[in-house]
Amino acid sequence: MDHDRALSLHRQSRRRRAPGPRACPADCFTGACRGDGVIAWARLIRLPNLPSPLADIALGALAAGWPADPLPVVFLALASMAIYAAGMVLNDYFDVSEDCLQRPERPLPRGDISRRDAGIAGHLLLGAGLVFATVSGHFLGGDDPTPGRVAMGLIAAVWVYNARAKRTIMGPFVMGACRGLNVLLGSSVAGESGLSAAWLPSAACFLYIAGLTWFARNDGGRSQRWQLAASAAVVAVSLGLTAWTLAVRGNWVPVAAVVGLVAFLGQRVSRALRNPQPASVRPAVGRLLLGYIPFDAAWAAGLAGPAGWGILILMPVMVGLRRLMAARLT
Repeated sequence: MDHDRALSLHRQSRRRRAPGPRACPADCFTGACRGDGVIAWARLIRLPNLPSPLADIALGALAAGWPADPLPVVFLALASMAIYAAGMVLNDYFDVSEDCLQRPERPLPRGDISRRDAGIAGHLLLGAGLVFATVSGHFLGGDDPTPGRVAMGLIAAVWVYNARAKRTIMGPFVMGACRGLNVLLGSSVAGESGLSAAWLPSAACFLYIAGLTWFARNDGGRSQRWQLAASAAVVAVSLGLTAWTLAVRGNWVPVAAVVGLVAFLGQRVSRALRNPQPASVRPAVGRLLLGYIPFDAAWAAGLAGPAGWGILILMPVMVGLRRLMAARLT
C-alpha cells in the first residue's frame, strides 16, 4: 500500500512546524522549475489513486437510484476526480517546505513543478470540478442546482483541510467530511431526494475516513495507544452502523462481507494497539486504506443489489495504474 499520503484525501496531519521556504530551492517558489512533464504531474495528483473517489460516486448514485441516462453520473464522476486531484495538488502546494526536508523525492521539492504552477493547477481543478457538477445538474432537467451546491461544499472542505485544518484536532473530521460529501455528490444525481436516500452511507463513510485519518496521525513516530484505540473505535462504529443497517434490510451477503472486513482489519489494528510503533501502525493504516473500496461496495450491494459489487473493479484498475507508474519511473 502506498503510504505517500495516498488516498487522500487520506493524508495524516503532523504537529511539527514546517521549516521556512529557505529549505527549498528558490526556483520551486519562483516558478522557474524544469521537470519531467507528464510523469511529474501524474505523481503530483497521485494518478494511481485517482479512481478511488469513483467508489463514493457509484455508492451515492446507486443509493439514490441509478438514472436511466448515465450522462449525469459521468459528469459527477469527472467532478469528483477533478476535486480529488485538486486536493492532492494543494496538499503538496501547502506542504512544500515540509516536503523539502521529509519527502524530497516529491515533484515540488525536486523542482519538477514549481509551487506557483501547482497552486494555479490546484485551484483550476477545483473550478473544473464545480463546472462538471453544474453541468450534471443541467442534464437532470430544469438545471437542478443540487449537484453544484454539494460540489461547493466538497470544494470548501478540501480547501479548508489542506490550508487550515490538517494539523488541528479537527483535521481527521474535515477529511471524513470530504468523503461523506463525495458520497452525497454521487447521490445528487437524483436531486434533493437523493441526498436523503444516501445520508446513512455518507455518514458511515465520514466515520470510516475520520477514524482512519486519526489513526494515521502519528504513524511516522510512536503513536499514543489511547489515540489508536479511540480512532479504531470510530472506524468500528462505521462498520457497526453498516452491518446493522444492511441486516435490518435483510441483505445478509453484504453483512457477511462487512464481518469479513472486520476480521481483515482487526488483525493489523489489534497488533498496532499492542505495539504502537511505526512498524505496526503503518501496516494497519495500509489495511484500513485497502478496506475502504470494499466498504463502499458492501454498502452499494446492500442498498442496490449485486450491481453494487461492481465498485470492486476499481481495485485492479488502481493496481494497474500503480504498476504503470512504477514502470515509467524505473
